[in-house]
Order: sequence, then structure tokens, then C-alpha cells
Amino acid sequence: MLDNSKKQKILEASLEEFSEYGYEKANTDRISKKAGVSKGLIFHHFGSKENLFIITINKCIDDILFEFNDINILGEDFISIIMKLMQTKYEFFIKNPMHYKLIINGFYNTPKKLKAQLQQRYSEIKQIGFDIIVDIIKGLPLKKDVSIDHIVSVIAVITNVVESKYLTYFTEEETSFEKFYDAVKNEYIELMNIVLYGIIDSYE
Repeated sequence: MLDNSKKQKILEASLEEFSEYGYEKANTDRISKKAGVSKGLIFHHFGSKENLFIITINKCIDDILFEFNDINILGEDFISIIMKLMQTKYEFFIKNPMHYKLIINGFYNTPKKLKAQLQQRYSEIKQIGFDIIVDIIKGLPLKKDVSIDHIVSVIAVITNVVESKYLTYFTEEETSFEKFYDAVKNEYIELMNIVLYGIIDSYE
């Protein structure tokens, strides 16, 4: 039986390897060397590179979701809640840059077979905070013709646009999150204010 300390070392080495090289280029020889265990031990307990990758991705996602368990949003306004959710996510990635790189490399550079297996787990990440946002939106004085589903869709689009804009910076080096956090935050707030208050000052 594999003791917890060795298992943890293998998963840490796998996180580093898969986040750096993606699934196809990841090498189990490097993983075994980094973990300080034999390659045979890895295959004996994890079965295959494919299975090790899936387990590593799942642990990575569990770590991210766990971070959101204790967010306190009582008494916060809508923008503050949105920003707290974003801040929690980005602060986690500042502390754990390999998690972010694994999520990106894991999804975009993974064979279709594995991507299909992990699709549900990735959707859990995308859903982070959306349930909270929906509850808050329901309490806002919305215009009669405004749909909650549409608001959530707009927020999702804004999030994707902002993250995509800074995506390459975030995956280049470990300090990138800290460098660009303020820029992301300010742009996000500006776009969210447009959603809340519109773009037209007044009608003539």
C-alpha cells in the first residue's frame, strides 16, 4: 500500500509536470525523479499515465473548489460580491500558479477522450460563484424585461473576455498574477458597472 507521504509527493510532481508540459509531452520518468520514487511504483498504484493525469486534475479542481467553501458575503453589495469571488479565485492562483496552468493545459491540450471524461469537473469550475450571483441578482430591482439567465450569461462573457485577454500573461511566469491583478480587477469592475448602469447617460 502506498503511504500518504509518497502519494502526496507523486501528485505534487505530477501537478508540476502536467502543468508545465500538458498531457502529451508530460514524462513519467521526470515525475518519478521529482517524487523520489520508482517509475514502477507510480504505475503500480496509479495504473497508467492517463489515470495519473485524471487523478491529478481532479485533485487540482477539488483544491480550487475548497477555496470557495468559506466565503462570507453577508451584507455585501452586488459589485463587492462579484469582486470578492474574483479576488478569492485570483489570490488562490497567485499562491498556486501550477493549478492554473494545469487547468489551462489540461483542458486545451488534452486528447478528446480525456477531455470528455473531465468535462463535468471543468463545468464545476465555471460554475464557481454563479449560484451565489444568481441569488444576489434575484434581490436586485431589475427592469421588467431583464432576464436573470441573460444577466448571468453576460457576466460569464465578461469573465471570459477579461481572463482571455490576460491568459497568456498568467501562464508565462509565477509572478504574472500579481503583476496583472490590479489591471484585471479595474477592467472587471468597469465592465460590471456598465452591466449594472448601462451605457446611455440620458435620452434627448
